[in-house]
Amino acid sequence: MTTAQRHPLTPVAPPEVIPGFYTRDEVSALFGTVRRHAPWRLVLAHHFTSTEEYLAISGGRDRNSGATLADFTAPVFRGYLAKEGIVLFDELHDIYLSRKLLDPVLRLHGARYGFASHMLFNICGPAHSFDAGHFDGGNWRGISSVGCPVWLMGVMAKSGLFDPWLVKTGQVITYFYDSDIDGGFTYWPDGPEMAPRRLAPPFRNTAVLSDNSRMYHRREASGPRDRRDLPALEMTSLLHADGDAWSIRNGETEIARFAGKDSRTLFHYTALVFDDASDVNRYLDHTDDLTYEKVFDLLIADLKGRGSKFTEPSDPMTNRAFISLLTETYAMAPRQYPAEAPLDVHAA
Repeated sequence: MTTAQRHPLTPVAPPEVIPGFYTRDEVSALFGTVRRHAPWRLVLAHHFTSTEEYLAISGGRDRNSGATLADFTAPVFRGYLAKEGIVLFDELHDIYLSRKLLDPVLRLHGARYGFASHMLFNICGPAHSFDAGHFDGGNWRGISSVGCPVWLMGVMAKSGLFDPWLVKTGQVITYFYDSDIDGGFTYWPDGPEMAPRRLAPPFRNTAVLSDNSRMYHRREASGPRDRRDLPALEMTSLLHADGDAWSIRNGETEIARFAGKDSRTLFHYTALVFDDASDVNRYLDHTDDLTYEKVFDLLIADLKGRGSKFTEPSDPMTNRAFISLLTETYAMAPRQYPAEAPLDVHAA
């Protein structure tokens, strides 16, 4: 299959499992940092300021008026360990800037040069998974996840129109989930319309080398099934370290507690890589960058080529009708799930 024929969201290669990725000292440093610097916010809290704001765009027109955040999302918490080449915790400097992390991504793409982009962690206790499948935010020359709305990055990736400006990325995601109660990793290496594949737990310092900005994937539900409901979850809920356990709290009120054995944790590293020196210079010198104006010009031209009838907006970044048209035009999503990991169904 040639590059031109590939689905816009298929990875350069399927995920590769690397067992026993971090040393014992590195594992201790990573988990020690997470515990010492708690509390941590929900993943969603990095994108929305309130439960009401999130629910306003979730669940469709017929959403139950009594629905809560827990009907739509799981208590998964996130913290950034490094951003845009800058390590945020000194004790992780050597890990974040190691060849151990960068070299696999270079190998994935057959690239010569690269640099560390960001590193984060996700941690959850017993939890459902309402995630139908997603892909990581992409990077293009001139436009990246820094400042670009999530919805626009999704449209750009799905359309395939901006691949000439795409910056290659790769991830090394290391999982810790010492259980076989669900908790796997589902991914769609042949595109979202095709059958998924699955990596099954337990995960004990198990790294996955992947091209996640070009591949749909999802976290599966995890932990004891009778403890996955958390109706009191709010956008402001925080994850606190409490001895060897974790405590989810709304203010001073504990709403859930789980032990390390019931947690599912990942450490997520991303690098940007480049084929050769000219590729590096084009990126650093900004000689062939996208602008938002060019992005919308290309999208509008493509819509017209498809025969779409619409009024060109004066501000396409905020025009709700135009945003809806874009998201509907380039809509795609997985339709099949592993029998061992069905999609949890949220409230209407």
